[in-house]
Amino acid sequence: MSYLALAIAVGVALPVGFAIWDFLRLTRKLRESEERWKFALEGAGDGVWDWNVQSDTVVFSQRYKEMAGYTDEDIAANEEAWRHRIHPDDRVQVDQEIHACLQGRTKTYCNEHRVICRDGSVKWVLARGMIVSRSTDDKPLRMIGTHADITERKNMEERMRHMAHYDLLTELPNRALITERLQQAVIKARRDKTHMAVMFLDLDRFKPVNDTLGHDIGDLLLKQVAGRLSGSMRASDTVARLGGDEFVVLLHAIDHEHDAAVVAGKILHALNQPFRVADHEISISGSIGIAAYPQHGEDEKLLLINADIAMYHAKKAGRNDYRFFAPDMQ
Repeated sequence: MSYLALAIAVGVALPVGFAIWDFLRLTRKLRESEERWKFALEGAGDGVWDWNVQSDTVVFSQRYKEMAGYTDEDIAANEEAWRHRIHPDDRVQVDQEIHACLQGRTKTYCNEHRVICRDGSVKWVLARGMIVSRSTDDKPLRMIGTHADITERKNMEERMRHMAHYDLLTELPNRALITERLQQAVIKARRDKTHMAVMFLDLDRFKPVNDTLGHDIGDLLLKQVAGRLSGSMRASDTVARLGGDEFVVLLHAIDHEHDAAVVAGKILHALNQPFRVADHEISISGSIGIAAYPQHGEDEKLLLINADIAMYHAKKAGRNDYRFFAPDMQ
């Protein structure tokens, strides 16, 4: 775009008798202003893009291209080429928000999405933009904006989310996440008139391992236990660690109580195989209590309490076994 066109685009009035030296002075000021604007944005680490909407040509700053590992030869100067670098799962949302800005339904465009880099890796960017020029009939002519790399912030958010919902030692869901999934499972079972079950598992003879071999060995053992429990589950089920040597298993859909008994048997068999931990062979077992919906409770809290009660009866009966909850256990 020439600076005369730019002057017109940004609404600078050109009076009658406008002399060539006045034009040169104006273009110099516009050039200086644009250079300062781009310098400020580049200095902030943002990539800059300048889109001529009518001709569908885009000018990308050096920082914009470097951010995703591209060179001048890699990026065609049109909006469609830019769009194809957006992660496929994010394109619809980006399109919707850009069009809202082009149509004047929003004053600015602001969106967080993923960009596919030249080497195939993915980065998160914060894209901002605004219409800086419209025609007399209000059609968008020019849109400018920036891309900021927010990958580190997104990764930190994901780590924080993971820490809030997963046990740091075993990587299993923690108490908060299993409670949430239990609530959802009960709601679904109630709506669909189906059955589900909750298991409360406590390891047998785990305390002597900590006392004689130390907590480091105990932690390594818990990680192996978590692996065996996960291997005994269907993909649709959930095993979580509440803390210490206590675990909860959520069976999302069962036809009858026998299905839960089969899973409990698989878990006990897996735990009965000796564990090899740092040159130590360790033998443990587990006690399991089972509460099924709806016969043993109609909400997640009661199901978990009753499964816990049934687990203690399994321990009292000699350990290494499972028990279904029964009303007389209370």
